[in-house]
Amino acid sequence: MPIYNFRLIPYLYDAYKPALVSHIIIFNNTPIYSGLDDEFFNLNYKYYWLSTGRLMQSFAFYVVILIIILVSNIFVFVMSKVNAGPLGFRNWTKSAMVQFKFNVYIRFYMMVYFDLTFFAVMKIIQGSNTTTARKAALLVSYVIFVINIVLPVFLITIVFRRFEILKIKEAKQSFNTLLLKLDKQAKIRVGNAAYFFIRRIVTAVLLTLPITSTFIFLQYVFVLMTSHAYVLYMVAVKPFKTSSINAYVLANETFYSALIIAIFIFSDATPEMNIKVGAAMAIIASLALIVIANVITNVVYLIRGPLKLKEDARV
Repeated sequence: MPIYNFRLIPYLYDAYKPALVSHIIIFNNTPIYSGLDDEFFNLNYKYYWLSTGRLMQSFAFYVVILIIILVSNIFVFVMSKVNAGPLGFRNWTKSAMVQFKFNVYIRFYMMVYFDLTFFAVMKIIQGSNTTTARKAALLVSYVIFVINIVLPVFLITIVFRRFEILKIKEAKQSFNTLLLKLDKQAKIRVGNAAYFFIRRIVTAVLLTLPITSTFIFLQYVFVLMTSHAYVLYMVAVKPFKTSSINAYVLANETFYSALIIAIFIFSDATPEMNIKVGAAMAIIASLALIVIANVITNVVYLIRGPLKLKEDARV
């Protein structure tokens, strides 16, 4: 999406998550409903040939992923009921069924949360509802937006109220994706999960502001301030179990903050070419550092292995 409505890199969200499968766009012309290829949310989207049809292609991959999850769930459910095969396979199916209640779906929802909100608000603001299909899409958008307000509150409330119980392994198995690697010694660390949803829903709403809005600068201010606030939260609370995870998340967020600042400078914010060149170098460096931090963390964790990582978490 054209972040901040400036003429700059159109996919900030893809820039630091280049392998996100759901953002793949494979057709120049949208299959089935090609009429959307000539529609653009605003003029800035037209600069990047990012039509409503292409956005719909991107969104369609979420449906594909959901279908794969549902088929996998059915397969695991059947295998667990049949209770056939080697002991290891039977234990795996039982463990997988626990994850399907409800971790897999919560994780999927967290993955699609930003885009669901963004597309829903975009459709509500867009206002073209001349056909039955468009009116149905508007109704679905309102439903999605309301759900994306209510459901996170419901999930965080459950986790907060059951926080003490969720310290027990068997009790937290169905919801531990919300508390993944978090230190369970203080309830304030549940704020990490709440922050995840709050940050994304407000950002999604702000990014749909009309290009002529007098509040357009709020897009940049909010994204930057929330990133800095999370850095402060990480330094003050250290919410994760091990120092290595805290350092990894803190590094990612710091590099991301630098990326936001550099992208703003690289945009129409200044006409000075020398400054833009410096900002471009900062963008490249920030992206490289994000990739390097992730690669190093994955390699180190792979070398240490699951048993050693569990020991680190207990210390």
